[in-house]
Amino acid sequence: MSPRLWFRVQDVLPLAEHALACPTHRLTRAQLTAGEHNTPALALRRRGSSGDLRSNGVPVWFTSYGVEQVADGTSWRRVDEPTAPDDHFFLPLRHPDPQGRRLIDVLRAAADLGHSWMAIDTDVAPHATIGLAQVEITDHRDEITPPGTRWRPGMVTSPQVDHLDYPALVADGYDTGDDDHLICRFDPRTTRRIVDHLSGPWRAATMPGEYPLPRLDGTTLVLLEETDLGDTVDLTVDDRCHPDRDGYYSIGAYRWLWLPAPATPGRATRMPVRDRLRLETTALSGRLREHTTTHRRPQR
Repeated sequence: MSPRLWFRVQDVLPLAEHALACPTHRLTRAQLTAGEHNTPALALRRRGSSGDLRSNGVPVWFTSYGVEQVADGTSWRRVDEPTAPDDHFFLPLRHPDPQGRRLIDVLRAAADLGHSWMAIDTDVAPHATIGLAQVEITDHRDEITPPGTRWRPGMVTSPQVDHLDYPALVADGYDTGDDDHLICRFDPRTTRRIVDHLSGPWRAATMPGEYPLPRLDGTTLVLLEETDLGDTVDLTVDDRCHPDRDGYYSIGAYRWLWLPAPATPGRATRMPVRDRLRLETTALSGRLREHTTTHRRPQR
């Protein structure tokens, strides 16, 4: 299980602003275990490879469905990893670090700069307060699986790609949590196929936001989200995918709900030979590179 949880900045910042705007603040379990004063903060509850952030402001922020507004975070886990007990952490918003920076200022700057992701490192002493030293802001995720992960070819599908099947490298022995969704990497050829399909004319018959809208900006894959404003459609950046060392893209990692392509009558799920050879060659090259890097002797 990764010590880091990934959250969307656009989900976290409204919770932080809510905590700052509220006149009073509730006493949370995270605050009690950290021994902190009552101050505007975010409370993090971690459950294995997932977690949620919530504001400690009063009145509590409830959604239109009557549940508390939270920001969900996730990471990878081993499929045979036992369920861990809940951990609680306290993130004060106005406590300055040694450089004078505050978490609320960093979140606001991240939103202004268009950075999409906030990584929280929960590998801290028990009952410790999480400060900026354990927080990283970035425009893309640089860690979707642990180092040394083995990859295997497989046909995968997702509701976000209209349930079409695509060849991918799938992380062997890792998934995104209790939902068992796969962690996948796609070669440039398959990535362009996904982009071409999701940008096709068939989208005219769908609702805005029903499917993601991918665009290639040079070598960066930008995933856009549509929001229907009535007389127009607003586009916001949902994620950015940069090619990894093999030139592959981790499209929709933790978000697109990738699953094995089902073997149903009349549905061709067998991977084309050319795709399988290309994926197996890439997976083998990655293992050889990892082995060489690990066992390389230092030069005198």
